[in-house]
Amino acid sequence: MTVLTCASTGKSITLLDELKNSGEGKVWRTNHNGYLAKIYHSQTPERVQKLAVMIAHRPKEPNSHLNHISFAWPKSVLKDAQGDCVGFLMPEIKEAKELIDVYNPSKRKALKLDVDWRFIHTTALNIASIIEAIHISGYVLGDIKQDNILVNDRALPSIIDTDSFQVRNPVNGKIYRCPVGSPDYTPPELIDKDFSTIDQTEVHDRFRLAVIIYQLLFGGESPFAGKWTGTGDTPQTNDRIRQGLWLYASNRLMQPVERTIILEIVHPEVQRCFLRCFNDGYKNSNLRPTAGDWVKALRLAVNELTICGKVDSHYYSRTYGKCYWCDRSAKLGIDIFPGFIRPKQPSAFAVSTSQPKVFATDKIIENIPIGGKIYTLQGHSNSVNSVTFSPDGKTLASGSSDKTIKLWDVGTGREIYTLQGHSSCVNSIAFSPDGKILASGSDDKTIKLWNVTTKAQIRTIEAHSDSVRSVTFSPDSKILASGSSDKTIKLWDMRTGEQIRTLQAHSEWVRSVAFSPDGKTLASGSNDKTIKLWDMRTGGQIRTLQGHSHWVVSVDFSPDGRIIASGSCDKISKLWDVTTGGHILTTQGHSYSVVSVAFSPDDKTLASASYGEIKLWDVGTAREIYILKGHFDWVCSVAFSPDSKILASGSSDKTINIWQVGSSSNTATSSPVKPTQSNVPQPATSTPHTQPVITQPLTTAATTTTSNSAMTFLVKIVVGIGLFFCLVGGWSAMLVWFCFVLLLFCISWAEGK
Repeated sequence: MTVLTCASTGKSITLLDELKNSGEGKVWRTNHNGYLAKIYHSQTPERVQKLAVMIAHRPKEPNSHLNHISFAWPKSVLKDAQGDCVGFLMPEIKEAKELIDVYNPSKRKALKLDVDWRFIHTTALNIASIIEAIHISGYVLGDIKQDNILVNDRALPSIIDTDSFQVRNPVNGKIYRCPVGSPDYTPPELIDKDFSTIDQTEVHDRFRLAVIIYQLLFGGESPFAGKWTGTGDTPQTNDRIRQGLWLYASNRLMQPVERTIILEIVHPEVQRCFLRCFNDGYKNSNLRPTAGDWVKALRLAVNELTICGKVDSHYYSRTYGKCYWCDRSAKLGIDIFPGFIRPKQPSAFAVSTSQPKVFATDKIIENIPIGGKIYTLQGHSNSVNSVTFSPDGKTLASGSSDKTIKLWDVGTGREIYTLQGHSSCVNSIAFSPDGKILASGSDDKTIKLWNVTTKAQIRTIEAHSDSVRSVTFSPDSKILASGSSDKTIKLWDMRTGEQIRTLQAHSEWVRSVAFSPDGKTLASGSNDKTIKLWDMRTGGQIRTLQGHSHWVVSVDFSPDGRIIASGSCDKISKLWDVTTGGHILTTQGHSYSVVSVAFSPDDKTLASASYGEIKLWDVGTAREIYILKGHFDWVCSVAFSPDSKILASGSSDKTINIWQVGSSSNTATSSPVKPTQSNVPQPATSTPHTQPVITQPLTTAATTTTSNSAMTFLVKIVVGIGLFFCLVGGWSAMLVWFCFVLLLFCISWAEGK
């Protein structure tokens, strides 16, 4: 076995198994798990210099928050016993398939890859996003082709053979060219050129990227394939590219064949990108869409995809208006996205019973920045009033004014079941912590319990004399609490369905109820503007929290049980100390009522929902860190996934949005929205959320407010007196008065700081 030395660490690297032998060198598995070695057949000084530049100037990893390797970048030079550079160490891309295996229907079928058109769209989007990051860092790929892109079962691509990139040394400007290229992906202006003599630009990569995206979206076909209708023999592929002869060129010399997937089925923005690249870009290469342009277009396209009502694996664009794949299958007898036919009965949609495949589309992850929308779920015909994740995070449940509850696969966005039974609006839903039961509360005054596994209704509880506004389970899944417009809270035994007790003290509707993590306390928010805490052992009231000036419509406990958050129609949310009942912090920033609040399970973030927006706040400081905009009506409910990385929101616009909100750290530097300092006076002692006790926050805030008010009053008096003397004393008196006012302003500013 060959033993080499890692130049950056000095450690020995043993070459174990040869994995690949190419024209440049061999790729080996090493004794360091997760790393491969590429050893060149022959090394040159220029290649050594190029590697040194790449190692010193690595592009920013766009998928670090997903623990994904987007490009197999050289990590360190490898040296032999004589100290000569012979190759480099790079990360191994595991459990991924070549791109052609993903987009080619025959290969997908042979490998039993469960891939649908949404998976393919997301893969295309993620490829464009990765290439955008590479271009931003000043690199040119040069040899973009299907062989150099691997895709895992989350639709996350990885680019390999990165040492072939064109590299520019940012220190001295020297360019190390990409000497290789692939015929079907070479832009017309570079065909038959010697790449080793050409300084390429990202404009050349734009053409290659467009070809890759076309192959992905259109079943592996080239945009330059089709039926030749011109004179003479069909030109070779390179000649077609050189002459701009593609399916939608203005001369129409290439025509679709029967099996050609038509351009019209993709989102209009994606169509425009293809036309810009192959028509406008043929005449002027600078008009080709950039990788960033593709990211924007494909993100729109992903959000417009909807699932077919007949076949569970068919996705189509709402902009096209119907399922193209059903029509194509009926016409040709070939379905490139085979799936299971949905049952016709509208009451429930059966979960697919297909066997697990090598790729599972329930793992799709779009390369979306923190604060970005992953996708939109559509299916309800009225307001979505409540959303909640299952304990394992795989299923999202939604309750709606259309009287139904829908279950969604979190990974794919597919609707997997519809529960029907309520005769009026479903206001609240909750999974039991053991994941076995789903509870729903409705305007029909009942609570229904559903078996999560079988989707069968377990029982109906004739719960209240008015609408059931909120339901929640105790942490041990044994008790269900319900809040109602009849001003009461009721506790129910989940084994028998019998009522345990009624809690009465609110003078108006009970809008929201929540158990503490230890199950010993219940919090309730009401239209009487208060939050009440209840002892679950005795049913007695512990204390009442007052401070809101309007209805309290949502309450939630922090995961450590020390803090309660409340959202109110007074446009603010408040944090309260559970032990003392003291007010800790106030978040302000919404222009309308705060109708839902939720803590992230990692205890770092609070989400608050209002009209058309969701704000994310740092729990320790009450600083606004993100604003999520994507709904066009009231956001009625928000819920975090168990791993805190995803947020779901249900809205009166009849949709559910799924947002990327989690990363390795929740800091301002990673935020796409600049953090804003809360305009609420902060406590004198700022402590981390893990130590939530704050010394006399109410007194501190009151003192600050009083001091500011006194200063304002004093300034008004001085201004009034000064104006009087100015009228009497003329310019000299005015100058003295102005200096005095300026001094007061400086003192006031210093005190505020």
